Amino acid sequence: MIVLKWVFPVFLAVLAIVHLISCWRGDDDLRKPTKVALMPVVALAYLAFARMPSLWVVAGLLFGCLGDLFLLWPLKKKFFALGTSSFFLGHVCYLIFIYTHYVIRISWIWIVVVCVIYAAGAAFVYANSRRNIPRALRPLSLAYMLMLCVLSVSLILPLLTAFWWGKLVAFFGATFFLASDGVLCDMLFVKKAEPTKQNFVVMLTYILAQVLLAVGFAACP
Repeated sequence: MIVLKWVFPVFLAVLAIVHLISCWRGDDDLRKPTKVALMPVVALAYLAFARMPSLWVVAGLLFGCLGDLFLLWPLKKKFFALGTSSFFLGHVCYLIFIYTHYVIRISWIWIVVVCVIYAAGAAFVYANSRRNIPRALRPLSLAYMLMLCVLSVSLILPLLTAFWWGKLVAFFGATFFLASDGVLCDMLFVKKAEPTKQNFVVMLTYILAQVLLAVGFAACP
């Protein structure tokens, strides 16, 4: 049984490599199916290794899979909205897991400082990207940006409470999510295209984000 559970991360590594190569080469026939397959395999690996598996984490990953499906056509506004909404719901699932498993016991001053830093960063990014975002998608884009910040803050506060490697890994995952979606935003709203090399960067950082979140959550005692 111990050996069998390693099948999932090994298969995930192979699948991720194949997918990233297909992104680099612009091979949509291979890129699209492997993209949709990624998060279910991450979920299986999480279930195999988690000390106490949580359905909230599994739900978050499966919402990610749904988002991946819709974002196979990211330049179409309807599918972009559905994909972004799916990821938003996935992050809600992650937040429920965080606030039911992690303890936050730090001075309110630190909470204010962290929130102000993230709020200032979000305001700066949105102010500079707003003109490139279609008017109909601006409310959803702003809400999702704030959700990414909330997820990151919600992981750094428990880390400040008591250092633990699992929390750090999960926080890095949230940070990669910010990076991935930042590159995606530039690709869709500025370039209004899907350059293969930039798509490779989006997916590399996205895969790292979800895997690191899953690893961090799986290690939660």
